[in-house]
Amino acid sequence: MKIPRFLSGVLTVSLLLTGCDDLPFPADRDSGSASSSASTSSASESASSASTSSASESSSSTSSETPLPEVPHQAAGLLPAGSGSGYDDTRNWAPGICFPLADTPAYANSQVYRPGGSAVPSNPSQCAPENYAYPWIDNFCESRSWVNPVCNSGKGHQGQDLRPKACTNNTYWAVAAEDGVITQMGSYTVALTADAPPYRVYRYLHLQNASLKVGLHDRVKRGQKIGKVSNNMGTSGGKPVYTTIHLHFEIRVSQSETLSDGTVLAENAFVPPYTALLDAYQRKLAGDCPVVE
Repeated sequence: MKIPRFLSGVLTVSLLLTGCDDLPFPADRDSGSASSSASTSSASESASSASTSSASESSSSTSSETPLPEVPHQAAGLLPAGSGSGYDDTRNWAPGICFPLADTPAYANSQVYRPGGSAVPSNPSQCAPENYAYPWIDNFCESRSWVNPVCNSGKGHQGQDLRPKACTNNTYWAVAAEDGVITQMGSYTVALTADAPPYRVYRYLHLQNASLKVGLHDRVKRGQKIGKVSNNMGTSGGKPVYTTIHLHFEIRVSQSETLSDGTVLAENAFVPPYTALLDAYQRKLAGDCPVVE
């Protein structure tokens, strides 16, 4: 398939991304592990750390003419105590995107600082009821070992973790956030680069390889099925590696951008997806983003 001219530079980004998820465990992306000094936070502990915001507060890209469903959620950038320091620029970095899961409800929270962190398939604790309940909780910049220059420490979680409708493996579909082109395929990663400016790059981690309905350089439409959410984390030493059942969703810039405070984001930098996801989820609940086969 011929790639559009405007993506010629963006595909260079995909080369930089290729192989990022093929590192040996536990240095792999989104490993589902945390330092032993960090305590697991329950949903009630998280809820008590901040007041729940109304859904309308974060819906920067939707019309005020149609009220959106309220979604219990904590403020963007506010992480549960003991899980790190969130990113304080809470703008919507991708207005109008399709929510990346086909089915609702879905639950944004941590895969590490919750019951079942570092779970294996035989460990049922990841299915604890508090993991599949509101409020939504941001976990961008959560304490992890991954390099993330926009985080206060220079390291942290590079995306937002989303649990699907239920704790069932290889069941629920992830879908395309925008019209675009598949620019990376990894051992458990798919990257989509948007057709429209500013050409955001969306990365989907932990999809079941056998379920993938896309290939490298395929063109996809907004809402199109990509693959099923799973606990796949590739292999290490020839053996399967697992995480909890969830979708790790990232938004990256495809070209250098300067923030309002003068901070320069380098090409391929991570930006926080929480506000964009919350807005997309509200619109999804209101009927936006029908699934495309």
